[in-house]
Amino acid sequence: MELKTDKPVFTVALTTFLTFLLLFLLPKKSLGIDAIWWLYPNLLLAIGWFGFLIRSHRNITEDVSPQLLTSCVLFGFAATAIYLPMDRLFSRHGKLQFIVYRSSDFLVNVTTPIGLILTWVLFATLTVYLYHRLKVFGLQSFVASGITGMVAGIGSIVIYMLGQELWEWNSLRIDNIPNIASVPIFMPITYMLTFTLCPYYFHRGQHALIAGARCGLFMGLVMFSSFLLFWL
Repeated sequence: MELKTDKPVFTVALTTFLTFLLLFLLPKKSLGIDAIWWLYPNLLLAIGWFGFLIRSHRNITEDVSPQLLTSCVLFGFAATAIYLPMDRLFSRHGKLQFIVYRSSDFLVNVTTPIGLILTWVLFATLTVYLYHRLKVFGLQSFVASGITGMVAGIGSIVIYMLGQELWEWNSLRIDNIPNIASVPIFMPITYMLTFTLCPYYFHRGQHALIAGARCGLFMGLVMFSSFLLFWL
């Protein structure tokens, strides 16, 4: 069954990948613009299109697509909001100083650039949409979550590799942390484990905000624990 949100979500997923590919291919500060600002055209596309779909179809009771997209967006915001304190541990102002963001956008003193925060919301939204869409397609929860976890793990390698103009991983130069295409191995491990547990987050019809909060907490704990495991 095709939903009205399928093509927009697929299009935004494609433009997100192309945005990061552009960042990878462009020379540093191309046209005098910091890399972080190249994220905003894609974010504006996603916010505008998703917002239009949610508002224009929310009163059509037989159409489940706006409800599904709304739940996924709420999940993305909740997961990112809970994960942010954990990200601070990896930022330039944290004690570990494992990750350094190369440029800031609207608020120079914010640890994590706003453009990246919104992009993480978008990633979480797209990922959990994939999970729900696979379930609507007829797959069992554990199969849908397994596919989603694999996509999230592989996707994290691609995105973090292409986004090298946005961040510097392993700024401490820790030698005993293995990498996959310059991405610390605990990154894909974290995302794979986190989104393979999608049935746990949505257990017994869990509300999207609660599910997102549980996801963000689990993701932060697993990422921090995995880092310590390889670091020690």
